[in-house]
Amino acid sequence: MRHALLLIASLCAATPVLAADNWTHYANPRFDYSAEVPPGFRLTQESDNGDGATFESRDGARLLIFGAFVDDGAFAADTRQRIIWDSQKGWQITYEKVTPGWASYSGAKGGDIRYSRAVTLCDGSAAHFQLTYPRTALKAYNNVVDRMVKSLRPAAGCSNQAPTSAPGAAPN
Repeated sequence: MRHALLLIASLCAATPVLAADNWTHYANPRFDYSAEVPPGFRLTQESDNGDGATFESRDGARLLIFGAFVDDGAFAADTRQRIIWDSQKGWQITYEKVTPGWASYSGAKGGDIRYSRAVTLCDGSAAHFQLTYPRTALKAYNNVVDRMVKSLRPAAGCSNQAPTSAPGAAPN
């Protein structure tokens, strides 16, 4: 009974932070993209080369937002390589979808879930976010992932084929 109460208390503690509507905006001038940052996440590191930033929350979640060059427009190949790298690090990939304009994949490792999203940018590079969060907060993070998918965008005037929903947000 005590363990159940502790679990309920820990889930309730995470939910109000994520439910608040005080998202912040992150814009990257080097790669010309932007994304929203969930409430409760604080900036912990900016990359030295200006490609992105790392944010962390009190519940142990970690958010990477970054841009990356893609060789010769090989967006799909670049994404598949990232999936392989995560698999080699022990992530059990449970969902992946790769299109010419966007890609998403998710998986689990131990007590964590990871959702990764990428969209192509006007110059052929890509913008990414990678959100790793505790499996115990899955329900609270489903809406976070959905909103982040909608917010990861190239600068105005650049069109890509990224849909505005987050399929595969919850791994099996």
